[in-house]
Amino acid sequence: MPLKMPLFPVRSGTPNPKSLRVLAAGIVLAGVAAAGWFYTRTQVPAQHPEASLFRALEEPRVLLADAFRSYDSEAVIGAQLGAAGMPFTRSVSARPESARYPPRKVVSLMVSDYRHLGTTGTLTLAFFNDRLMEADFRPEDSAAYAPALHRHVPGLVRGSTGYAEYRAPPLRIWASVDLARSKVGRSLGADGLVLWQDERLIAQRDDWDARFGSIPPPAPR
Repeated sequence: MPLKMPLFPVRSGTPNPKSLRVLAAGIVLAGVAAAGWFYTRTQVPAQHPEASLFRALEEPRVLLADAFRSYDSEAVIGAQLGAAGMPFTRSVSARPESARYPPRKVVSLMVSDYRHLGTTGTLTLAFFNDRLMEADFRPEDSAAYAPALHRHVPGLVRGSTGYAEYRAPPLRIWASVDLARSKVGRSLGADGLVLWQDERLIAQRDDWDARFGSIPPPAPR
């Protein structure tokens, strides 16, 4: 029976040392490249020198909407709303982490059918870097709500523009309910709202926007 010859020649003897060195070098280079790729995907970005400042807590706290303490975290306020049986929706606006700027994350919790001073409306609570910064209440009936608000906050003074303001730093209360219930406001379709703000956090957010807002975020990896 005739022997079948192999399709490819079979080389005998020991491998060429030069070939082994080339193969080993290739394996090492491939390993280094893979390690570098993994490192760039998993490393934690370095922090901006002011990162801790933009997360810091301060005293004293102030009450926003007569019920919520400024500088409280989202977890604390969320638990408070849950205990009161108030469902809410959550929205987030955040900059990707970068060493070129401090953190910037704004979270909003919106509560429908919230009652304040006997009037139902929509309440939105805003957090800057996980610290309660502002409460925004929009009553359904500004005409009924405005007198109750002025009785509740006697120092709330209406200006010539129709807006009212009260300041007891770091607390600031600003309202447009007087304008909204006026003839001019009704003709313009002005919304009635009240803002309770911790001026320290408002100033810090505005400072971030002024100093770092123009810096582009890092490119996606």
